[in-house]
Amino acid sequence: MAAARFRPAPRALLWMALLMAAQACSGAAIRFEDFSSVGGLNLVGDASVSSKALLLTRARRDRSGAVWLREKQPVGAGFETTFQFQLTRQGGLGHGADGFAFVIQNAGPSALGGRGSAGGFAVEDPAYDKKQTAIPWSVAVFFDTYRNGDEHDPSGNYISFCTYGRPAEMLWPATRLAFTPRLRIRLKDRQVHTARILFQPPVLSVFIDGSPAPALRAVVDLSIVVDSQGSAWLGFTASTGGGYENHAILSWSFASADVSSSISVVSSVITFPTSACLPDRNLCTPERAVVEPNKHGYHVILPGNLQWGVNIPNRSERTVLITNAHGIVCWGPKPRGSDACSGPAGTRAFPAPGFLAADAPPGALIMRTRHEHTWFSVNGPPTFESNEGFYEFDLEVK
Repeated sequence: MAAARFRPAPRALLWMALLMAAQACSGAAIRFEDFSSVGGLNLVGDASVSSKALLLTRARRDRSGAVWLREKQPVGAGFETTFQFQLTRQGGLGHGADGFAFVIQNAGPSALGGRGSAGGFAVEDPAYDKKQTAIPWSVAVFFDTYRNGDEHDPSGNYISFCTYGRPAEMLWPATRLAFTPRLRIRLKDRQVHTARILFQPPVLSVFIDGSPAPALRAVVDLSIVVDSQGSAWLGFTASTGGGYENHAILSWSFASADVSSSISVVSSVITFPTSACLPDRNLCTPERAVVEPNKHGYHVILPGNLQWGVNIPNRSERTVLITNAHGIVCWGPKPRGSDACSGPAGTRAFPAPGFLAADAPPGALIMRTRHEHTWFSVNGPPTFESNEGFYEFDLEVK
């Protein structure tokens, strides 16, 4: 068995150049020490400025607000953002509700979701409002301060990663990719807290008040969020319902800078239809492999959870070249860090004892030719069922 030989197409070479350039940047791209000036920001709904702070909502019933950077920012190759928040003047149901979110989205700088349990980004509970207003193509880091009637809502003090795709897929409650049911802090204790969000593709992590350990970490697929350049709109949303509070952001910095990752090739150009992904994975994992003949050979989509899941006929055992390979696969048990995810070239770790090919990097796209066929797989440990993601590539038989 040997690692596949790559001959990147010009488009893939351009994307890798963009990725390396993004990772080579350093320094904060955006910094607000306070909000005495809101140049470059778009305030939507009930959002306002008070005493140099962004008030996403005031402490009033049934409100929703949002604040967005007017220009898209590069996020696909990794980013880091830090902000201070303070929740005050709680009243009504639950002694304060409903929470706020940091949101990455591709719907536009005027986007706004529903009130109450919607958090300003999601669809409202249809028992209270039949409107289907939400932010499609979004991923939200939701700081939830009220436990709703939804039987899956874990508490009134937790953080979750939520996502919406196509407008037709927007349901209540928003899909939770991951959540932490308990926090060491109380979000609505009226104190100033600091949140740091780090994206090392494809792992998203949240740190609170300088803790070195993440409060929440999970694999998150940004492919539905970013455009072809890996960029998206960034900002905050919040909402109130029968309970209410001031949702204030006091400072904010963002950098798409020096965020190291083990992903060697990352692409937002995903051609697989996301509607055909398995429902229980954070990364789009196709239900089946796809092998389609083309004028040069074959176009292949290989799900990461299939061991030697693709083969092509090769009766003379000729050389097979792989071109235009891209995608992300994560392997092993959950939760996963960035060291358990990679692109088709694999991670920097080498070799990989116990993996399918010990002489190839973990996560690499590998192949073997046997019995007049050439087979392809992700280089992973023997258990593949829980793997996530896929590789997409072209094959040419010489």
